[in-house]
Amino acid sequence: MKPSIPALRRLGPLLAGLTLVACASTPSPVSSIEASAASIDAARGAGASELAAVEMNNARTKLERARALAQSGDQRGAVRLAEQADVDAQLARARAGAEKSRRAAAEVDAGLQTLRDELNRAAPTALPRAP
Repeated sequence: MKPSIPALRRLGPLLAGLTLVACASTPSPVSSIEASAASIDAARGAGASELAAVEMNNARTKLERARALAQSGDQRGAVRLAEQADVDAQLARARAGAEKSRRAAAEVDAGLQTLRDELNRAAPTALPRAP
């Protein structure tokens, strides 16, 4: 039995919609790869290469693997790894910031201790002695 023309007309938009949904469900990894590359650059700018080297290396490795997967056609795998690289880069940036803050606090503590030592040395000679 051959389908009628009106039935085919109703089926056409449905097939077109299903095709669009199928295409939309496989995201392009380009934006994810670009976002993770930007996160890695930001982390590098924050000093993460020295202060959070493990996380930076993880991010770079995952980004390169994501690019390779995108080239081979594994879009979902590429997006997944690019997103992981982005998270690793953000973690590296946060750890670098925390380490900078820790170092700054240690410098302030050292400066305060120096001031206390100076005050303790100066205090006995600066105060008049009781008779």
